[in-house]
Amino acid sequence: MQSTPASNLPGAETRRDTEKTAIFVKDAAPKITKYSLADSADESHSTMDYHVEIISKNDKLRVLKFLRRFFFRDEPLNQSVQLIPEGEDSTCAELEDYCSNASFDNNFSLMAVSASGAIVGVILNGKMDPPSSEEPEYIRTCANAKFKKILRLLHHVDRRVNAGGQFRDQNIMEIRIISVDTNWRGQGIAKALIEKTVEIAKEQGFHYARADCSSMFSGKLCARLGFNAVYKLDYSDYVDESGKAVFSPASPHTTMTTYVKKL
Repeated sequence: MQSTPASNLPGAETRRDTEKTAIFVKDAAPKITKYSLADSADESHSTMDYHVEIISKNDKLRVLKFLRRFFFRDEPLNQSVQLIPEGEDSTCAELEDYCSNASFDNNFSLMAVSASGAIVGVILNGKMDPPSSEEPEYIRTCANAKFKKILRLLHHVDRRVNAGGQFRDQNIMEIRIISVDTNWRGQGIAKALIEKTVEIAKEQGFHYARADCSSMFSGKLCARLGFNAVYKLDYSDYVDESGKAVFSPASPHTTMTTYVKKL
């Protein structure tokens, strides 16, 4: 698959291709890689009771079950390529492995938990790997053709974001996945999870927080929280060898936008 980059936007910052109480006491130990997308974001009007916790290894199965129900099905790129087959128990093993390997061992990822103990929101975070112009082995060897398309898009975006070298040798906290229970959207959960992520990143000495937003909603939330858009790719400009767009997410999701916040 080949992609056609669009032209850069003028200006110094952006390049373009044509919530509540927290429970934290653990040390951070960053691990690997990236899948930074979001299925939804919400406003800051909170009326339901929840708190925020660090995700531990013991929470892995619960978190994956939550993501299967919401993020796996709702995320715009997943929907665009029909990554998850029809069926209540359907999943994507490669995406599950990706989430597990990338984000459960570093003590940077968070979940919002209701008063009854149910997970109602998840944010998976991690330390960004150094940029690479070469396609990583985990992409080359991915056996799932649909998921491989998503991984290649993310790598394409990462190369473009780092093309100017402005983030070289910087310690960056990456927001990889954010997802909120559909019944709890509008309660400020995504906002609380991102704000706590930024707080942890500052405490741990990171220079920047970053999110590659496939969803218009998560992008708007990042902008409201003081993140700056440094790169935009219109999905219509990311095409295969025949000139057809690789992804055509449903409206209003028309771009992949990278947001960063200096800490």
